[in-house]
Amino acid sequence: MVAHDNTVMNATITNATPSADDESTLPESTPIGTDPQRDVMSDVVPDVTPEEVPGATIASTPATATVPAEEMEPSQSVTYRPMRWNDLDDIVREFDRTWGQCSAAAGTPVSMQISRHFVLHYLEPTTRAIIAELDGRFMGVTLSRVAGEPLAFPQAKQELAAINGELNRSTLGAKTLSETEQWHEMELRMEREIDINDVARGEIELFLVAKSARGHGVGGSLWRQAMDYFANCQVARFYLHTDSSCDVSFYDHKGLNCIAARYAADHPEDGADMDDIFIYAGTPESTR
Repeated sequence: MVAHDNTVMNATITNATPSADDESTLPESTPIGTDPQRDVMSDVVPDVTPEEVPGATIASTPATATVPAEEMEPSQSVTYRPMRWNDLDDIVREFDRTWGQCSAAAGTPVSMQISRHFVLHYLEPTTRAIIAELDGRFMGVTLSRVAGEPLAFPQAKQELAAINGELNRSTLGAKTLSETEQWHEMELRMEREIDINDVARGEIELFLVAKSARGHGVGGSLWRQAMDYFANCQVARFYLHTDSSCDVSFYDHKGLNCIAARYAADHPEDGADMDDIFIYAGTPESTR
């Protein structure tokens, strides 16, 4: 859901004193232009402002486990590091706070299960995952994929199958999973129709920023680091999925182009609640 699946529920913050938009505020252990992921391991976005959030599964979430921006102490700074497997639950909780209300399972235990499905769906092809955190608290994440690079978490495939099995054990879970898989297939059809994977080696799978982190440069820093990762891998072109529930002006602001669109008004068979769906693409050099 990078915006959502990148997605969007298909497709999302650093130094509290000096702005993290200033690359000099990033920790020395995670400098802009480097790829710490390599040293360690092998489409539904709410409205956000372009200055505060990067995009692909961009999210502005009502986090309860993170420090509200107004409560951040000047000495506190956001750090960036490669994702660890035990970060999964934090990402799932934040994802559910952000997009849990979008499914038929909203307000039920199945909501957390389907959120776990989404995160694992994005994580399965991911080759680089970076976490932003403040004093150990989750502040944001980017999941990126470069074709031909080693998977960051090969175990995600097995875990995805396991959560799908849990979902299928209840009527609501099976219904919600079926609807979700139809969404995934719709995105894949859009990709095939424009042969995007023949010309773009990179994809933003998930871009999620906690609401409490907004205004401190986390979104911008995560976005720039993703662009640096693509550039380091010699990715000439990348893409992401998003939809009309997102502030797609962010992508225009960053210089991405909308290269495919599926308008809900043209497809009443998708249901009255379906959003317009888009694929945006760009080059790492021109979208920082």
